[in-house]
Amino acid sequence: MNLVRCENGHFYDSDLYAACPHCGVQSRNDDVTVALTQGVTQDSVTQAQVSAGSLSDAVQQATAGKSEAGNDSATVGYYDKTLGIEPVVGWLVCVEGNNIGADYRLKSGRNFIGRAASMDVAITGDETVSRDRHAIIVYEPKTHIFLVQAGESKELCYLNEKVVLATDEVKINDILTVGATKLMFFPCCSDTFNWEMVKKEGEE
Repeated sequence: MNLVRCENGHFYDSDLYAACPHCGVQSRNDDVTVALTQGVTQDSVTQAQVSAGSLSDAVQQATAGKSEAGNDSATVGYYDKTLGIEPVVGWLVCVEGNNIGADYRLKSGRNFIGRAASMDVAITGDETVSRDRHAIIVYEPKTHIFLVQAGESKELCYLNEKVVLATDEVKINDILTVGATKLMFFPCCSDTFNWEMVKKEGEE
């Protein structure tokens, strides 16, 4: 991975793109999956995987604020070519706020929540949500747990009405509050089902 910064401040992998994919039409390799989120083209492939072996390791990586590539703006994701796409690991569903009923797809690694369209979970229309990194949801693929941590803005986030000051585990039907928006959490991956199981079954 060769991360560069465009003149507008976006980071992207120059090995995959001839020009910044966030600024407009891009040139890309045919074998790279590109996600379209609310009209903004984003690089959904990072080839980096969170490699924590325990909850404490996951917390340490989640709070590090940097990806394995050394870029603090890059989202750490998990992409498996055998599955053909970057698989969903869970969802956040808006149960209160301007976007009630909307669902937001989560991927492995860190998912940044904010108002900007470049965020992994882009909560548009809620001015009380910080533009960038109001909160972070992490899926740790070794132990199949989900974590929430406060983002890098001055605004607070809440898990089940309790302020998130460090890192807390998130479970099914938990409510995450960012600004005036409440999001209910639904996992896809767990000890009983995860994409590693699917890969192993396919190899047998």
